[in-house]
Amino acid sequence: MAALATATTQVTLPVNFVLMKQLLSAARQKLPFLNGTMPGTLERNQGSNAVKWRRIENLSAATTALGEFSAGTAVAFLGRDAVRPTITDVTKEIKKYGNLVLTTEELDLYNVNSRNVQLMETLGANAGLSLNLIAEAEFQNATQIRYCTGAAGGGANDSAVASAVLAADVKYAVNTLNRWSAMLFTPQTGGSTNIGTVPVRQSYYGICHVDVEEDIRAISGFIPVEQYGGYAETMPFEFGAVGGVRWCSTEIIPVSTSLTGAATSTGSQVLRGLGANGGFDVYSSYIYGQEAIGTVGLGNMFAATSSEMYDPKNPPGVVPIYHAPGSSGIFDPYNEMASLAWKAFFAAKILNANWIVKLRSGASKL
Repeated sequence: MAALATATTQVTLPVNFVLMKQLLSAARQKLPFLNGTMPGTLERNQGSNAVKWRRIENLSAATTALGEFSAGTAVAFLGRDAVRPTITDVTKEIKKYGNLVLTTEELDLYNVNSRNVQLMETLGANAGLSLNLIAEAEFQNATQIRYCTGAAGGGANDSAVASAVLAADVKYAVNTLNRWSAMLFTPQTGGSTNIGTVPVRQSYYGICHVDVEEDIRAISGFIPVEQYGGYAETMPFEFGAVGGVRWCSTEIIPVSTSLTGAATSTGSQVLRGLGANGGFDVYSSYIYGQEAIGTVGLGNMFAATSSEMYDPKNPPGVVPIYHAPGSSGIFDPYNEMASLAWKAFFAAKILNANWIVKLRSGASKL
């Protein structure tokens, strides 16, 4: 029987094992929290680590007719009064994030050459996950909240949550955004001549937990992404549309487990959680319009790619760094150590709180 080398002076190595050149793949989460965000860039050498977005608010409607000019009218503006627009500034400080893996020459001697490739892929996925979690934390700061109770009007707080997401909750969020004149993301698509395709109306974006996805699919009128017309561009991780919202799902949204003391069923719904009187899990879902959220990083690359997070292994604005053995000078006198790392300057900010709604709901127990 093969043994393991266990001396404390050397790396523990398996004996008589052949390591396959094709390494196994690690799990990769769905990362949609840069979808539809307004990209911004902090330029290098600008003397600041903060970014400012400036919004000029809409002017009041001019509903009074202009009077006729006469000789007795004041000269200034010929009797026409000027208005002063309202300007809103939104600022955010960017910060540096990163992660690091140290390797030794023993790994190079005893492992296949693809080891560093997979480590860099793992670090890239870690970078994408990290930036998405930072962005999701800003989504959590949404102030327009609907607590899903299964009844009209919703509840007052998390303790009132007693229902999965229903059509009425999506309608509430869309109506709220419409009342604030939020900007839609996508144009109307008219279906196509392909059999089984249907029109998709102008829509906002929505992000939900994968547990909530099945409740959204169950809403009457749901259109699976497979039935969009072939010319309708989709978001990464999009699964369908309903109620004027095109939805993505992800497993990285934090879940408030067993948060309430209510029963775990409402009518025909049985919700995820501990059980009767033990509370059930409460989830956040987000519905938002254009320019509701901004994300910002350092460098020219970020602005072009931050809203298109297609590849979690190559997130925008992330710098991969590899130092080979022998590159550390006197700090590595035997040329034994190597390092792989990523770093990114990043921030996320709600730019218009009126254009994002957070739903707090349960999820059906499948």
